[in-house]
Amino acid sequence: MDRSIPHIVVAEREFLIALDAEYLIKSALDCRITLLRPEQLDQWDATALAGIDLCLLDVPLDATRITARINRLIEARVPLLFTTVADIHIGGIEGFEVVPIARKPYDGETLAALARRRLRQTPQPPEADQN
Repeated sequence: MDRSIPHIVVAEREFLIALDAEYLIKSALDCRITLLRPEQLDQWDATALAGIDLCLLDVPLDATRITARINRLIEARVPLLFTTVADIHIGGIEGFEVVPIARKPYDGETLAALARRRLRQTPQPPEADQN
C-alpha cells in the first residue's frame, strides 16, 4: 500500500452522496478513497484505522447515536471531517466542536479545501529510533 497517497474514507449512509464526495475530492486531490456505510467503521481494527488519513463521517440528526463511533475514531487519531444535511449541526457537534463540518449538498471547492486542511493537520508517524 502506497502511504505517500492519502487514504480518505467516506463513511456515508447514502451511496449517491458518497459517490459525489468521492468525485469532488478525487477531482481536487491525489488520493485513495474508500466508500462505506458509517457502521462499517465499527468493524475496523486499530491497524486498519491507523491507515486512514481522513474520514468524512456522516452525522445523523441525532448525533448522540454516533458518539461512541466518534470517540473511537478520535482515540485512534483518525482526522475527521463531519458531513451533514441537518441545519442543527452547522454550528458544530456538541462535544466535538473542533471538528469541521461540510454541509450537504457539497460545494466542490469547499469540500476539497476542508479535506486539504484536515489532511495537513494529520500527525505524521514518529520516525524510527536510529540509535
